[in-house]
Amino acid sequence: MAFRNPRVAQTDAQKLFLGTIALAAGASCIALAPIMVKLSPLGPQASAFWRLAFALPLLALWAYLEAKPKADDGKPTALPIGLLALAGLLFAGDLATWHAGIVRTSAANATFLSNLTPIVVVAVTWLTTRALPNKAYWVAVVIALVGSLLLSGGAPATNPDRLAGDGLSALTSIWYGLYLITIARMRNQWGAGTIMFFSSAFAMLCCLAVTVLSGEPLLPPATGQSFIAQWWPLLVLGVMAQVAGQGLLAVGFGMVPTHIASVLILLQPVLVGFLGWAWLHESLTPVQMMGGALVLVGVWLARRAG
Repeated sequence: MAFRNPRVAQTDAQKLFLGTIALAAGASCIALAPIMVKLSPLGPQASAFWRLAFALPLLALWAYLEAKPKADDGKPTALPIGLLALAGLLFAGDLATWHAGIVRTSAANATFLSNLTPIVVVAVTWLTTRALPNKAYWVAVVIALVGSLLLSGGAPATNPDRLAGDGLSALTSIWYGLYLITIARMRNQWGAGTIMFFSSAFAMLCCLAVTVLSGEPLLPPATGQSFIAQWWPLLVLGVMAQVAGQGLLAVGFGMVPTHIASVLILLQPVLVGFLGWAWLHESLTPVQMMGGALVLVGVWLARRAG
């Protein structure tokens, strides 16, 4: 009969715990993003560009200080440029379709459809490995998604005039799910800082192209305000949502199984709802509060299922 080394089990448990903390903290930071986009002096596509541009200097420092993997002969391992570029493209697609979709459909539809990431992650994992999570995980996903549905304001409504927005919102969850899978794959060898710097640089170039094509101005109008007074929402987007938020998610995805981590980040809409209520004085109905509670229960069950 084989026995597992208790030290190994303890190390795995500590790694899972720390990864969960990183994911929860990252989701908390990313929850600031929708609030900052609303307060931004620029359009949504230009805001996405500056979010990445302001993040790059800090990400460059993080990547520089981070230990780099080496081959067996001691030489530095070559960067996975293809995967980094793919991650950047996927993340830029996530930002672009989310911003474009939310103005073409209802808030309920956009919120719910863009939170289908766990299903995307499991589907891609099954297609590539033929492995499926246990039943407890699926119960957790259903509870979390029902909570997300209630939190978004109710059942998505079918409206032919909103099909384009619904499609873009659903596409957001596909972009983001594939982005997270790509990040998790690189985390087996590379540190979060290096991955975030290069993928964000690629994403910034893509967002610049989208901004130019959309016709949005890259600079806010002259108002006589100081730089900080006008640009602070974009600085918060870069430092908190991108460096701290996405950076901590990249850290967590190196410690927690991908399918579990994809459910944990459903904490984001709960935190967005709370911040909208506390900061922008947006109302929360009892049904939405119940939805937030269900998301928390689903996240807790998914964590136990892992």
